[in-house]
Amino acid sequence: MTIIVVGNEKGGVGKTAIATNLAARAAGDGIAVALCDSDPQGSSKGWHRIRSEEGVLPEIPVFGIPANPITELTSLNKSFDLVIVDIGAQNYTVLLNAARIADLVLVPCGPDQFEIESTLATMTALKKLDPFHRLNRVPAHILLNVLPTNVRSKEEARLREFFAEDDWPVFHAALRDRSAWRTSRRLGLAVHELTGRDADAKAAAETKAVLNEIEDRILATTE
Repeated sequence: MTIIVVGNEKGGVGKTAIATNLAARAAGDGIAVALCDSDPQGSSKGWHRIRSEEGVLPEIPVFGIPANPITELTSLNKSFDLVIVDIGAQNYTVLLNAARIADLVLVPCGPDQFEIESTLATMTALKKLDPFHRLNRVPAHILLNVLPTNVRSKEEARLREFFAEDDWPVFHAALRDRSAWRTSRRLGLAVHELTGRDADAKAAAETKAVLNEIEDRILATTE
């Protein structure tokens, strides 16, 4: 039984895309997944609506959650193998409450300066919750997102060096700015579900790498 929270105080950093793709990835592996949407705009619910209208399988249930979702998340955690929480922008109350019981918190961050500043603020706020988490630390990690596809770009290395200066944990896996993300969102799919001319093996491999690292990091905390 696992709870993963995807959040950042800033909007537009890819929280919903990451949450929905992880949910679809896990469901495709036969894991019973529930997706929770705290965003007033209902971004994950919108993705689910398109997916349902198109009859895409596997079906992934999406639930709304209140400002203090601990009771709801705990209940869902008893019925599903994996609960993924998509936190709306500037929804600090839900983020901090959900983080208290999360097995892992992902904080997406792109190379934009405002996203970097927001990520630092988010990680600092989560750090203050360490005494209230059962592990005595909130297992929060930065996930680099919307990185350049150009392998010669130095932006990823610079970001990693920047966060490493203050020992902020960053995932080894990262996501890049590929058109597959926009295409999949429009169709109610995950990037690995795209077919034909829309298929993008690199995008699919990146999301798989993120899910694998999530599993490895959670396993490491239980050993």
